[in-house]
Amino acid sequence: MGPVRAKSSDSKGKKSSSGKKSFDKKPSGKAAKTSKPYAKPTTKVTAEAKKAEAKKTEPVGSRAQQQKKQRSDRQQQSSGGDLKIEARKLWEQLRRGDLDADVRRTHMAAMMELIGGRIKEITLKHDMSRVVQTCIKHGSTEQRAVISGELAGAEIELAKSMYGRHILLRLLKHCPAARARIIAALSGHVRRLVRHKDAAAVVDECYSVYANAAQRWALAAEFYGGECAVMGAHVTSVDAILAQSPQRLAGVVAALKASAAPLLEKGTVQHAVVHRVLLDLVRLSDGADRRAAIEALHTLAVEMVHTRDGAHCAMLCLLHGSPKDRKALVRSFRPFVRKMALDEHAHAVLIGALDCVDDTVLVAKTLLADAAALADDLLPDTHGRRVLLYALAGRSPHYVGADALAVLRAGDSVRAATSKKDPATRRRELAAAAGPPLVAWAERHAAAAVFEPLPSQAVAETLVRAPCDKRRAWDAVLALVSHDIAPGHVLLHPVANRVVATCILAGHAPVRAAAADAAPPYEGNPPFATDVLAALAESGQLLPAAAAGAFPVRALLEVPATAGRARELLAPHLAVLEAKAAGNATVAAIVALLK
Repeated sequence: MGPVRAKSSDSKGKKSSSGKKSFDKKPSGKAAKTSKPYAKPTTKVTAEAKKAEAKKTEPVGSRAQQQKKQRSDRQQQSSGGDLKIEARKLWEQLRRGDLDADVRRTHMAAMMELIGGRIKEITLKHDMSRVVQTCIKHGSTEQRAVISGELAGAEIELAKSMYGRHILLRLLKHCPAARARIIAALSGHVRRLVRHKDAAAVVDECYSVYANAAQRWALAAEFYGGECAVMGAHVTSVDAILAQSPQRLAGVVAALKASAAPLLEKGTVQHAVVHRVLLDLVRLSDGADRRAAIEALHTLAVEMVHTRDGAHCAMLCLLHGSPKDRKALVRSFRPFVRKMALDEHAHAVLIGALDCVDDTVLVAKTLLADAAALADDLLPDTHGRRVLLYALAGRSPHYVGADALAVLRAGDSVRAATSKKDPATRRRELAAAAGPPLVAWAERHAAAAVFEPLPSQAVAETLVRAPCDKRRAWDAVLALVSHDIAPGHVLLHPVANRVVATCILAGHAPVRAAAADAAPPYEGNPPFATDVLAALAESGQLLPAAAAGAFPVRALLEVPATAGRARELLAPHLAVLEAKAAGNATVAAIVALLK
């Protein structure tokens, strides 16, 4: 059989003599152009035509204007689009702060006529929520009642809405008549709502700001179990229930554990109603249940201390906790010492830590060292000064609030079982740690601080109780005593004279029953009374000070160390003092002491 010949093909080319496939050359010129069936006829497009075509398709205005037009078109096409557009136009005028009252009333009437009957369906949108909020803020009592009435029954839905919750908050603030209804609507749903990021804010506002005792219990009752939730309105706390039925304690504790578990697991402990639940859990439980709750609060307690119940709960955790628990809690407080010390409730937690933690070295290095470094900020503050002054004065009622003092005293029996260190030893060690930095502060600021109500207390307590050398700090105060007697003198100033008198009477004045827990004065103090009398005698200001009614002069006549010498110096001038005694009770007391 002979060799097979390759087939020829016009479209694919043909074999060359060498056996390689060869292709014909493509046609060129006009023939090539006219031979393509898909070729388009050439048309000449001018530049002007291109610009005209581009203008037909180019959007009018800037990008922001285009987006605004698109939104407007979408609103018009949506349900109630015309209403929303008109409402927003009115709102732009109504929300102005400089609007005349009569004009505002006119706009409010027009707005209510426009949205009346349709408030509920528009409140869950961002822009219309702002409109309704403004209506609640600027509306009359009747107009607010209309809005509140249309929203009745939708409280849960609004509370869970990102925009609707603001309407409920506005109603709570501006419409007192609606508060009871809103609180009643939320009651029974609080366990679920406190875990919702939007609804939790509404629940917290209701509980913390607007609810009375019975309403607060109604909001919290479901955490304590079904039996507690159905109790009558006369019940305002779990203690009232347990006083009537002590056998319910186990069931209440079990319900509290079940309610608190998901909150502790997710760290949802920022709200006041949760603080109440956790406080009762720590307070009513015992043994393993209490230890588990305290352990779960090691890092969460610091998020609760801004409320009364939360601070009380943290103090109980410190009191009932083991040394390991206390160490973890104290370390969690350290980054927030300044904020806690200045807070109305949280400062008591720091005092509680100083009162029961045996490891005073840890407390001194963390809490006290940081607080002393902030002395310039804390000592002029109503709450901040108490933390540092507790380290010197102990449980003095002048510096420890009544609520905190009651918690500390109620826990003395527990502290005796959970703390090994003697309270007097703990107090001395704390004073030794706080004394030097406070004395250094007094040296720098005493000359001005004695004239300020709160810093002057810090100066007096530091001079009287700090267990260290404070001669230079006392000299800074003593230098003011020698100045010529005039209005505003340290012995006549209503604030500064108390500092000098406190130092003179230190260790001599009888201890009041209320101050029985306060720390005693330091035994190594300078001779305050003798120094003051010597300064006045050398400067010739003793008689002018007595004639002006300076209370420290009376104190000099009462203290055994200076009474004799002060009478000896003032007795020759008794007639002068008697002439001044008619209109001044202090001068009259000085005259009586001299006689």
